[in-house]
Amino acid sequence: MTKLPAPEKAAAPAAKQTAAKAAEATTYQPPQSKWYVVRAKPRQELRALANLQNQQIEAFMPQIKVTKLRRGKRTQTVEPMFPGYLFIELDHYQTAYYKVRSTYGVAKILTFGEQPAIVPPALIEELQNISAETTQGVSENLPTIGQRMEITEGPFKGMLGKIIELDGDSRCVVLLEWLQSEVKGHFSYSELRKADQP
Repeated sequence: MTKLPAPEKAAAPAAKQTAAKAAEATTYQPPQSKWYVVRAKPRQELRALANLQNQQIEAFMPQIKVTKLRRGKRTQTVEPMFPGYLFIELDHYQTAYYKVRSTYGVAKILTFGEQPAIVPPALIEELQNISAETTQGVSENLPTIGQRMEITEGPFKGMLGKIIELDGDSRCVVLLEWLQSEVKGHFSYSELRKADQP
């Protein structure tokens, strides 16, 4: 007489598979994001920062407040803490590598040999705190694209224009209406003020 296998033993393989899947579900962890260093093209830190952020890439450029003497006047400006460098946070370095490299304003991702330079999260947090404290109130006064400005110095003094492009970290391109035509001019931030300011 042929013996039939016991029900418990027949169900054993299925039970093992279920247990294995449960173990995988409990042990799986999503990839941990890391901070990397990006080298920007000369005088294009802000451009690289904006284009990275437009692609939903977490990007950070530490800034500091600097007092400079220009034409006998002391003015406060915001400058990169590390000129030419930014930090980005990525979940998948290999996947995002070419996307970052092809971003307008980015020169390359900093590497040591073949390995990308990784920055500890604690250092990034400290830099973010320092940047927020030193630039508080100053960054709000920086020109932005589309903003109407008044020229305060030079042959175009008193004329109004609209910012159409940021040219590096201390200059911008302003579109002026002059002699019934539109003229583009390059100005430093110190030569401009908001049109609604007294």
